[in-house]
Amino acid sequence: MHDEATRLLTTLISPWTARAVYTATRLGLFDALADGPRSGEELAGMLDLQPEPLSRLLRLLSGLNLLERRPGPAYGLTSSGELLRSGVEGSLRGLAVLYGEDYFARAWEHLDESLRTGTPAFDLAFGSSVFDYLAARPDTAAIYNEGMAATAAFMRAVPEACDLSGVRTVVDVAGGNGALLAVLLQAAPHAQGVLLDLPEVAHAASANLETLGLAARSQTVGGDFFSSVPPGGDLYVLSRTLHNWDDEQCQTILGNCASAMSSGARLLVIERMIPAHRDPVLTLAFDLHMLVMTNGRERTEEEYAELLAKAGLMPGEPAELPLGLALLPARKP
Repeated sequence: MHDEATRLLTTLISPWTARAVYTATRLGLFDALADGPRSGEELAGMLDLQPEPLSRLLRLLSGLNLLERRPGPAYGLTSSGELLRSGVEGSLRGLAVLYGEDYFARAWEHLDESLRTGTPAFDLAFGSSVFDYLAARPDTAAIYNEGMAATAAFMRAVPEACDLSGVRTVVDVAGGNGALLAVLLQAAPHAQGVLLDLPEVAHAASANLETLGLAARSQTVGGDFFSSVPPGGDLYVLSRTLHNWDDEQCQTILGNCASAMSSGARLLVIERMIPAHRDPVLTLAFDLHMLVMTNGRERTEEEYAELLAKAGLMPGEPAELPLGLALLPARKP
């Protein structure tokens, strides 16, 4: 009973620990340790903080296995802490910042009302959808898109999970800042890429792809996937998109993809899929998060396969990706 109570209490205080990680990340604490361990006094001087309060944060981060205590005393980064640095491979810094944004917390405050009404908690909190909210706030949207692109570990695994050898044109539908399209084009140097997203997002993606040296092999299209999807691709990608929408909206998106696809073209659906006989906390937490933020939800493989079949696409066998994601391929007959 004592151990059970301790585990429960640890869960109950998780909002505090998440806020501590967010604060440390925003302050640049993990970046300040990039060159090696430092004492609390050194870090306080570098970050313009008070040493004693900072020491309490450092102890908690050590308890969370993000820092480790060194002789001196000093603190250094663990392998998990390294993932909160800027610019390192597989960094989750963008997500740590995004999930600490106030509008996320304000939306979750309306979960009880959302459970009673079925209306997304975000809409109840702000009177608009999260997508309209972001469209009106470019700076906030930039943080959102950076966070969405932060999970690069799964992106690098996508080329290994699908055959790119014969691909001539990749169309990334709702491609965000172009991070996944860039990974696919780098893995398939013979291919061209097209990214579709809202005009302001597509504009930012164009600059990002140019920075990566892919401007000559890619184009960005400002548009709305509820209206149409660019034709001419032999590989289409929907990454972490369908879970934002209800079944009817998903059917519209998939129908537009199918209409744009020629016979033999493929579609890759990348989502977290709820397994039949397990309850993975990460996936189920995101499922509830979709209730809070959007009209969507996480689905089972069978539910995605049914949506694909209704759109006239033939689903294949899924492949596991990092971070609890899966890749479900489909083909147009």
